[in-house]
Amino acid sequence: MVAIIMVLCATVSIAYSQGKRIANPASAYAKFMGLKSKTRTYNNGSQSRVCILPDSTECDEWTFFRGKSGKEFSYCARKGCVTETDSNGTSQFAVCVCTDSLGRKIKIPLLDFMAQHGDTLKDNRIKHEREVNQIKR
Repeated sequence: MVAIIMVLCATVSIAYSQGKRIANPASAYAKFMGLKSKTRTYNNGSQSRVCILPDSTECDEWTFFRGKSGKEFSYCARKGCVTETDSNGTSQFAVCVCTDSLGRKIKIPLLDFMAQHGDTLKDNRIKHEREVNQIKR
């Protein structure tokens, strides 16, 4: 009986994890921003994902997502704000620093800022393509 319950729990656990895969948010952010990405392999055999910025420079996807590089090409910059990196003690993340109508600087975590503008890192290709086309006009 115990063995049957253990097998059942393992099966449910595997099925749940396969149905709930979370995409790499750094890759999703680079893709959302319209950047091309590639896997870079180093001499020691390690690999990382890099994105190619509009000025043809490359940076690690995670440093871009955390607001440490490519700041002028960030979502925050696109919306007229400045990108900074903040920390909660265990992880680093990008924040958009915007100035309100009274001249006060307001820090908003990147993903919250995107949500306030109706954007997410889920499949948003159509909305992004519309935005890019409006910029080109």
